[in-house]
Amino acid sequence: MKNDLPFAHLGILILLLLIAVNLLIIDLKLFYPGSSVLFSDIKSDSKSNSIEDLIRNSISGVPSDSCPVSCLDLITQTASAAAIGSPDLTSGQTAQSAPIAQTVQPKAKEYFIPLGQGQTSKNSWDDIIATETLIDPASYGTIKEAYFIVSMKNTTENGSAEAQLYNVTDGYPVYGSHIVMNSKEQTLSSSSFALPQQAKLFRVRLKSTLSFPVSLDNARLKIIAY
Repeated sequence: MKNDLPFAHLGILILLLLIAVNLLIIDLKLFYPGSSVLFSDIKSDSKSNSIEDLIRNSISGVPSDSCPVSCLDLITQTASAAAIGSPDLTSGQTAQSAPIAQTVQPKAKEYFIPLGQGQTSKNSWDDIIATETLIDPASYGTIKEAYFIVSMKNTTENGSAEAQLYNVTDGYPVYGSHIVMNSKEQTLSSSSFALPQQAKLFRVRLKSTLSFPVSLDNARLKIIAY
């Protein structure tokens, strides 16, 4: 019985040696198949879904002597540059820039309201009743500004001819509407002024500084609104 023990030990050693050789062969086939990648390795790693990760996993099993460190770095940099403009592998969509909001400015509109005509020889303000006009700002939208425009004649050219817009409803002249003509005939415009927000009755006033006849051929109100 004692003579059989050495043979048993020898058999066990031979069996262990065969197992070690088989494991070595399996390791060589699995980890050094000539830079090939097992499909199961890629599929099991759910987090490696970018181009850079896939290439890094592919080159991880390559022996260092077949591709130097500089080669591996170059491959990784190329993969990173390609991944910047590539679509997201997880969402399947390409990032798009947000649209730029543009503010559209409303276009201004011009309205001309005829006021009428008249004449005077007074050297004080003379109310030209025929020019009375009711103006409701609500009919024109949001009013930005208004202008008083007159065409006057002073045939004798003595003194000056003056005109202004008068607010009959509230009883005062419209500030900024005063116009003075020192020539024989001319069409003039006042500076811009604001109109009241409520409907008001307006009329034109006329004056001759030296009491010579002057005439108002045409008066109108220009409104700029949005």
